[in-house]
Amino acid sequence: MDRKLFSDFFHLNLPSDMEQCIELFAVFGGYNEPINTDEPIESLLLKHVIKPYESHRERLLKPLVNDPLYLNLLHAVAIGDRRQGSAFRRARIGKERGNEAFEFLRLSGYLTLERSREMPLIRAHPKQRFKKEIEHHKISHKFRFTTPFLRFWFAFVAPFDKSILAGNSTPFLEHFHIHLNAFIGFTFEELCDIYIRDILAPTFKNDILDSGSYWDREVEIDLLTETMEGETWVGECKWTNHKVNKKEFHKLEEKCTKIALLPDKIFLFSKRGFSNELVDLKDKRLYHFCAEDLLVLTNSL
Repeated sequence: MDRKLFSDFFHLNLPSDMEQCIELFAVFGGYNEPINTDEPIESLLLKHVIKPYESHRERLLKPLVNDPLYLNLLHAVAIGDRRQGSAFRRARIGKERGNEAFEFLRLSGYLTLERSREMPLIRAHPKQRFKKEIEHHKISHKFRFTTPFLRFWFAFVAPFDKSILAGNSTPFLEHFHIHLNAFIGFTFEELCDIYIRDILAPTFKNDILDSGSYWDREVEIDLLTETMEGETWVGECKWTNHKVNKKEFHKLEEKCTKIALLPDKIFLFSKRGFSNELVDLKDKRLYHFCAEDLLVLTNSL
């Protein structure tokens, strides 16, 4: 995710607040024409997606030469957990063809690769054997779309190609409203990672060694940051309409325990704030941030 993309979107469209900005950016980030943020999102979709549908379709699909291999993989990445293995399975392609397809999509500007930080199994001796599920587990990298608009298109629009071309946008809009909130969560997570890199690291006088999501066979953590100063920070991002409570803090602690991690700082990011119980929690490692805190990412670089 490029911070400039988010900043440019904000200054082009001037949304009323950060919550609205993040919601619209998750859909229109990378769409270079201005949108009227006073209009409801359904009206914006009809005006900027459905009305010029065929021109979007031509621009986005022409480089793919209408090859189902590329289309299926892009859809699989857009709606799945983004792991290589699961994306290939969902797209029904093998690893070799999948890697070839990804390389084409990377060079064509659709996808990038987020490398796993999971460590390979360490055996006490060459003949040591683990449980079957552990032996069969394979470390898998993840794919990312280069812009939110591309992810939105292949998650929500492309699957309804036939009905939209036939003049019926209702199935697309119904599906969009059902799944939008969960869809925005990943964009929020990406922006929170930028916030850690660009705002919190300088604030705490640390230089970033590595930062991003973390996943392995047992756990997934939204954000895990390692600094040149030897600190480890973890974070969770919740794009929900209720306040984050102490339970979410303890869930994150449990994840860290599973991978024998003792974080120096714990960051919780929330769309709608935090319960009083969590705010009053006495833990020097804990910091919490709301969507409005991300406004600083719109400052000129």
